[in-house]
Amino acid sequence: MTGMSETSRLLSFARPYGKEIGLSVLLSVATTAASIGLMGTSSFLIATAALQPSIAVLQVAIVGVRTFGIARGVFRYLERLITHSVNLKLLARIRGWFFRSVEPLAPGGLEDLKSGDLLARSIHDIENLEDFYVRGIAPPLAAVLVTLGISLFTAQYAVNLAALLAGGLILTGLVLSLQVRSISRELSSVAVDSHARISALAVETVRGTVEILMANAENRHLDRVREASYQSRSAEQAMSSLHSISLASGVLFSNLTLVGILYLGIPLVRATQFDGVTLAVLTLITLASFEPVNGLPAASTKIQSSLASARRLFEVADRPRPVIEPQEPSEIPEFSRLVISHLTYQYPGTLTPALQDISFTLNSGSKIALVGPSGSGKSTLLKIIQRYLPAPSSSIFWNDMDLNKLSGDAVRNQLAVLSQNGYVFSATLRENLSPAGSNKQDFMEVLKQVGLAEWFSRLPDGMDTWTGDNGSLLSGGERQRLILARTLLLDRPLLLADEPFNHLDLASEQAVLNVLLDSAQSCIVATHRLVGMHRFDHILVLEAGRIIQAGKHTELLGVPGLYRQFWDSQNNRFSFDL
Repeated sequence: MTGMSETSRLLSFARPYGKEIGLSVLLSVATTAASIGLMGTSSFLIATAALQPSIAVLQVAIVGVRTFGIARGVFRYLERLITHSVNLKLLARIRGWFFRSVEPLAPGGLEDLKSGDLLARSIHDIENLEDFYVRGIAPPLAAVLVTLGISLFTAQYAVNLAALLAGGLILTGLVLSLQVRSISRELSSVAVDSHARISALAVETVRGTVEILMANAENRHLDRVREASYQSRSAEQAMSSLHSISLASGVLFSNLTLVGILYLGIPLVRATQFDGVTLAVLTLITLASFEPVNGLPAASTKIQSSLASARRLFEVADRPRPVIEPQEPSEIPEFSRLVISHLTYQYPGTLTPALQDISFTLNSGSKIALVGPSGSGKSTLLKIIQRYLPAPSSSIFWNDMDLNKLSGDAVRNQLAVLSQNGYVFSATLRENLSPAGSNKQDFMEVLKQVGLAEWFSRLPDGMDTWTGDNGSLLSGGERQRLILARTLLLDRPLLLADEPFNHLDLASEQAVLNVLLDSAQSCIVATHRLVGMHRFDHILVLEAGRIIQAGKHTELLGVPGLYRQFWDSQNNRFSFDL
C-alpha cells in the first residue's frame, strides 16, 4: 500500500466533517491574517511615530493594533476549538470503524497476532492519527492561501520582492517538508513497530510472570524488553532531532527571506519606488507570513508517524474475512437438526487438511461426544459450526438449510458455547453472570446446579465479589464452573463444549458433565477425557481429522481401536492415582 493510498483513505474518514474542516481552514487563515495585520500596523505605527507626525496620523494604526491583537486571540481560540472538536469526532469514528473491521475477523483471522500488538493498534495507533488530522489538513491548506495572499499583496509594491517571499514560503513549506517526510519515513515505522512490540511484551509479562519466574527466564525476558525499548528510544530520539532540525531550518529560511527582502528593498526605497515605512511594514509582515509555514516541516515527522500507524491499522482491517456473510441471509428457524455431510477443511498455508470427509447428524435432544487426541480436529469442527471458519458449500445443513446461507450472528444466537479457554471478566460475580441476561434468582439456581452454592455462601460480598483479572482470584475449578453457569443461563437450543473438564478433578468432571447433559437440549461435547461417555447418544472418535470410529460407549469398548486404548489408558491412570 502506497503512502498516497493511506493518505486518501485517512482523508475519506474526514469527508462527513468537510464543512467544519473548511471553517477551521478559514479561521486559521484569519488568525494568520490578524497576525500579519498586527505586525504590519505595529511596524507602521513605530516607523511613522519616529518621524514625529500629528497624532491624528497614528489613530488608525493604533486602533488597528488593538483590533488585530484581539482578533488574533479570538480567531486562534475558535480555530483550535473547531479543529480539536473535529479531531475527536474523527478518532471516535475511526475507533468504531476499526472495531467493525476486526470483529468479523475474530477468531480465525487474528490468530497470528499477539494480543498486545492488537491492543497497541486499537489504542496507540488510532491515537497517533491525531497529528494527521490536526496538522495534516487545515495547516497546509491555510499555508497555501496565506502564501497566495501575501504574495499578491507584496506584488503591489515590487514583483521581485513578491517572488522572493513566495520562494521562501514554498521552500520552507513544501520542499523542506517533503525532504523531512522522506527522511522520517523509515524512522516512523521503526518507532511505531517498536512501541507495538513493547506493548506485546508488557502483556506477555503480566500474563506470564509466574511461568517466567519458574523458568528463571526473567533476565532473558528483560533483555527482550530492553532491546525493544532501546529501538523505540533510538527511533524517538532520531525523530525528535529531526523535528528540532526542521523547526530550526524553518526559522533559518524565514530569516534568510527577511534578509533578502531588506537586500532587495533598500535600493527600491532609494529609488523612491516606496518609502522606508513601507519597507518596514513589508519586512515584519514577511516574518508574520511564515507563521503557518514554519511548522509544516516539523509537522511532517508527526504526519509520517501517523501514516505508519495507519498502515498497521489498514493491514489488519484489509485482511480477508475467514467467513463471507451472505448478502441476503435466509431466515433461521430454531434449531431442530444439524447435518454435516462430507466436510473437509484445510487451514491456509498448511499441507494437510484439519478435517477430512466428516459426516454425522445431530437431531434435537441428542447428545454427541467428539473424542480424540489433541490436534485431531475437534476444536476446528466446533469453530466451523459457529461460523468462525468457512465451510464448503453444501457440507453443513442447519434444519436442512445450507449453513453458508445463514447469518453468522443468527446462528451464534442459537448456540451456547463452553470453551476450554473461556474468559472471566475482570469484574464482580454479578457482572460476569449478567451478560446472560437473567436475574439474581436465576443466578442462585444455576450456581447451585454447577456446584458453587457452598462456595458462594462463604463469600462475604456475595454477588459483588471481585473475580480478578480473567478470574485470577478463583481456583481453576471455580473458574470453569462459573463459565459453565454463565453458559447455562443463556438457555440456547444447542450447546457446544470444547474440553469443558479443564482444571477439574475426576469427581468434579462427572458432576459438571451431569449438569451439562441434564441442562442442554442438544449438545456436542469435544473432549479427550472419557468421562460419562455412557450418557451420550453417539460418540465420534477423531484422529488426524478423520472419523475412525463411531457408535455408543459399550459398542466402542467391544472392538479394538483408539477409543478402547484411550479408555484403558485413562482407567489405568486413575487406578494408579487411587
